[in-house]
Amino acid sequence: MMKSNYVALVAVTALALMLISCGPPPGPSTSVQRINPNAAVDLSGEWNDEDARQVAQAMIQHCLNNPWAMKFKAEHDGKLPVVRLYPIRNRSSEHINWMFFTKQVEMALVNSGQVTVVASYDEAQTNRFERADQARHASDSTVKSQGQEQGSDFVMNGYILTQNDAVEGQEVRSYITTMELTNSETNAKVWMYNHPIKKVITRAASEW
Repeated sequence: MMKSNYVALVAVTALALMLISCGPPPGPSTSVQRINPNAAVDLSGEWNDEDARQVAQAMIQHCLNNPWAMKFKAEHDGKLPVVRLYPIRNRSSEHINWMFFTKQVEMALVNSGQVTVVASYDEAQTNRFERADQARHASDSTVKSQGQEQGSDFVMNGYILTQNDAVEGQEVRSYITTMELTNSETNAKVWMYNHPIKKVITRAASEW
């Protein structure tokens, strides 16, 4: 009986050692800290959410303080200009989530109360599909008809561009966001603006 218990103990110990050896190697512990979502945090020096927020606010403030909006309202009995926002395209040398930034700009426009913002092209396609589906399946009292969309008076679009310079130990990242507003009917540009961001990044020699 003693021998059988000893054999069983050895077998269990060997199995435990095998399971440990087959498991993932020990790694550094993970620490998570929740911070204010409005806090500016720069880790890599690349474009981040704080850049998107600052540029969006500066752009929309400059755009809405420009005479084009007041001129339009004066010529159209106080009617708010209707704006369609196209994606702010990334033409930089790094990956930037253009949709995140575009939505920051769109939110600032909507919340300003000084313009009417209509759905983007992709969003409009979804709404058109919804109305087509309603035409087949919704009741007569609730169906929404096609051909009732609000046409834009102006189209807004833009680009994010970068120009970087580096020497050993330091890098300068320069971002230029350019945006413009164009009359939908005449193609006349009524507003343009560039907003720069520049960062100096210093790294230890071993990181280069």
